[in-house]
Amino acid sequence: MKVLTDNFKNALLVKQAKARLNYGELSKITGVNRVTLSNIINGKTETLQEKTFDKLNDWLLEEE
Repeated sequence: MKVLTDNFKNALLVKQAKARLNYGELSKITGVNRVTLSNIINGKTETLQEKTFDKLNDWLLEEE
């Protein structure tokens, strides 16, 4: 399990906002369930499975 940091959550939120993506669209791009994405961004979850973290981290590291 990976512990989510505020920096990771903020980076996710900023990139989502810049791309103007809703949770459904972000879910399709990243392969992460939209409810999981909502819980992460709204601070309702503190840890993630390695696979989920890796999917989001890969998306964050993609070139725009």
